[in-house]
Amino acid sequence: MELSKLSWSIRGTLGRKLLKKSLQYTGVVDFTLGDPDIPTPDGICDAAIRSIREHKTRYTAAGGIAPLREAVAANMSAETGLPLTAENVAITIGATEAIYLAFRMLLNPDDEVIIIGPSWAQCPNNVLLCGAKPIMADRFTEGFLPDIDYLRSLITDRTKIIVVNSPNNPTGTVYPKETLQAIAQLAHEKGICLFSDEVYAALTFDKPFISVAHWCDQDNVVVFSSFSKNFCMTGWRVGCVISEPHFIKRLIKMQENVAICAAAPSQWAALEAITHADKYEAPIRDKFRARREVLLDALKDTPKIKFFCPDATFYLFVDISETGLDSRTFCDRLMDEEHVAVTPGLSFGDAFDGYIRLAFTLNDDVLREGAARIRRFIEQA
Repeated sequence: MELSKLSWSIRGTLGRKLLKKSLQYTGVVDFTLGDPDIPTPDGICDAAIRSIREHKTRYTAAGGIAPLREAVAANMSAETGLPLTAENVAITIGATEAIYLAFRMLLNPDDEVIIIGPSWAQCPNNVLLCGAKPIMADRFTEGFLPDIDYLRSLITDRTKIIVVNSPNNPTGTVYPKETLQAIAQLAHEKGICLFSDEVYAALTFDKPFISVAHWCDQDNVVVFSSFSKNFCMTGWRVGCVISEPHFIKRLIKMQENVAICAAAPSQWAALEAITHADKYEAPIRDKFRARREVLLDALKDTPKIKFFCPDATFYLFVDISETGLDSRTFCDRLMDEEHVAVTPGLSFGDAFDGYIRLAFTLNDDVLREGAARIRRFIEQA
């Protein structure tokens, strides 16, 4: 059968290609996927089991179960000060579906979306799936903060959306208030919608997280979040989108035709997670803070690489440019020679081919072993 031109425009992610390649080896240290090895907390699992035993296994409302929507709204209201209700929230199959549906809500063919880089790899692909054009804002100041003047220069009469991701994947940067205010002001001035990916908001270590929604009109911002990372629920596939009620109502209509609803037991598990977030999030965050220190210490004297301490997430973005290797070559050779899988910086934008990303979602001994292999590879390369 003849595939569509659109299907050919979508590239597979390089991290998953490396993961697939790793299957031919034994003893691989896998730093690729942002998939925590920490089990989902027992209380969250118990809530899902209870929902199954209580036969809460049928379709839910397309926008999600009411108590979960209400809990998400209350949580976001506390964060932003905005007067949100359940009508401002839709529950989706992970944040990935939320972002895709939101793009479909706003984009027409040939519209442009400015994505502040480095960026999560699926984001530009989702823009392409809408027949629109992703524009990477890939110039930054110290600490991977976006260059606001450059961001302004990219805006055209076709620009529909600016995408912000803080805390950032892959750098772990938390944008300060001044940067977020400048982005919000620019979007307001130009009449452009802001999409804010806040999936890692609860995994901040050193700097407080602030949502850009603080400085936005409710009808000019769409916020995305997820239960995957902060509650170690990646496979449960529960996310959410938060915006003004008319936008949410129409997005729910789209979800009805794409997936109907998120899985009922997963939603009841998510409700337990968010209503007892203080109990569940802190131990997970503390575990990743400790692992960050282990990895930084293990890599600190490695020649020809540079990195800064991430403010959040469980990622370390490493500058490998002094090795003389591009990121794809570095990663392929590291896999072949040392059986270590890392994600090429090219996955996060063409401007980041001199970087690699390491996910410290592994136990301490494995982190140290992986770092030792990376050091050996660089010294012998």
